[in-house]
Amino acid sequence: MKTIHAVFQNDGEWFIARCLDVPVTTQGKTLAAAKKNLREAVELYLETWGTRNGFKPAKEVHLTS
Repeated sequence: MKTIHAVFQNDGEWFIARCLDVPVTTQGKTLAAAKKNLREAVELYLETWGTRNGFKPAKEVHLTS
C-alpha cells in the first residue's frame, strides 16, 4: 500500500487539505473531515484519471510535521 502526502491548513473556519502527489484539494470543518474528504477526492481522481505506476491511496492520511 502506498502513502499519499498531504498538507493541512486551518484558516480559522475550515481545514484545507491539499494532496502533494496528485492535483487534489478539498476541505472540511474538522481535521478528521478534511482527511476523509481528501481520501475520497484522491480515490475519485485516480478512478477518473487512472493510476501512475500502480499508485493506490493509503487507507488513512497522516499529518506529520
